[in-house]
Amino acid sequence: MTNDGMTDGPTGAGQPAGEQNLSRQYWDGAAREDALWFIATGAATDKETFYASGRKETDEYLAFADIAPDPNATVLEIGCGAGRMTARLAQLYGRVIALDVSQEMLDRAAVAMADLDNVTYVLGNGSDLAGVDDSSVDVVFSYIVLQHVPTVEGQLSYFRETRRVLKPGGKAAIQVRSNTVKARALEWAGHARHRVSGRKVLSKAWRGAHVPVVSLMAAASGSAVSESGPKATVTLKTWGPRHTWVMMRRQA
Repeated sequence: MTNDGMTDGPTGAGQPAGEQNLSRQYWDGAAREDALWFIATGAATDKETFYASGRKETDEYLAFADIAPDPNATVLEIGCGAGRMTARLAQLYGRVIALDVSQEMLDRAAVAMADLDNVTYVLGNGSDLAGVDDSSVDVVFSYIVLQHVPTVEGQLSYFRETRRVLKPGGKAAIQVRSNTVKARALEWAGHARHRVSGRKVLSKAWRGAHVPVVSLMAAASGSAVSESGPKATVTLKTWGPRHTWVMMRRQA
């Protein structure tokens, strides 16, 4: 354990090593091929619009989740990518822990935010928050990240880990794919459109998995008999037809 709220070594695996390696290999390749496209799916064609969209969406989603910026607080971002939203989080919070499964993405984020001294970069394993201390962060934030985690168990692990790392009273806003017929149809239409344009979007590391609501609520709240660790109150809120936000507040 170090004095900055970081630890060495893993806390446990949420999905098989093969799936973790799949995610790392896929996103390292995506970073080398076209990081901006794979992160923002074509919404930004240059770095200026890429980071501007991140600033705008960070503000929108924090407000949607009723999470207030705090210059004295620490925020953990799961899946920082090349720092599209991380840069804005660093303006709003005293410290940012930027975690990603891809070293290639982390390297790009570090270059883009070289002038910021309040961001710590952590290479994750694709399913847990190894390296982050228990009860050490005030906010956990994640957008268009868990939807790419290949397994249900891998995604559930992130929610269990979020309960572990949040301070009592801390909040989380984590987006997942909505598990509805309409959402799945829209997703496959998007996959087909991107595949026709030559993008590698049929890998499980892009398509991810859909988490059953009952399992999601159990892992996020810790209320099921099979769950351990701190408890959290949980609210689900939809944003459009494809996205669900999981809002968590760690109990004392």
